[in-house]
Amino acid sequence: MSGQRLFFAFWPDETTRVAVDAARQPLFPLSGHPVEAANLHVTVAFLGDVGADRLERLKTLAGPVAPFSITFDRLERWRKPGVLVATATRPAIRAMAIATALWQQLDRLGFARDPRPFVPHVTLARKVQSMRPELRWTAVGWTVDRIRLVESSRDAAGTLRYLPIA
Repeated sequence: MSGQRLFFAFWPDETTRVAVDAARQPLFPLSGHPVEAANLHVTVAFLGDVGADRLERLKTLAGPVAPFSITFDRLERWRKPGVLVATATRPAIRAMAIATALWQQLDRLGFARDPRPFVPHVTLARKVQSMRPELRWTAVGWTVDRIRLVESSRDAAGTLRYLPIA
């Protein structure tokens, strides 16, 4: 039996979502497909398929955190996954500390950690084959005050949907 596809994320408030979406509009057209504005987020820990018997425990790991800000001020194209992302030139020390603490708890619950280091980023577009060097990005500040548990699913048309569940 397949479970829910879950991940933990920093989820934007509406003002931040609108700001990120507005900042990326001048980037298009470019090769690739923009991430739907409703799906913009910062993944902290991807879990994959999770059985219903583990859901309640995972929900307890979501919730408020001491507020901090990340300024996404740089565009990068990550070649292997083929994505265009906004990243931060200044290290997001608080974000990394939260990710580390979360993974310490997830490790005890038997979840497999991605071996790559956590890099706070917002995926702006997928299937990006190339990026023009002159692309300009307007920096966006993102205030984080909680971590959310999010479900990833596809609707009847096959469109990817993310829904915070805790």
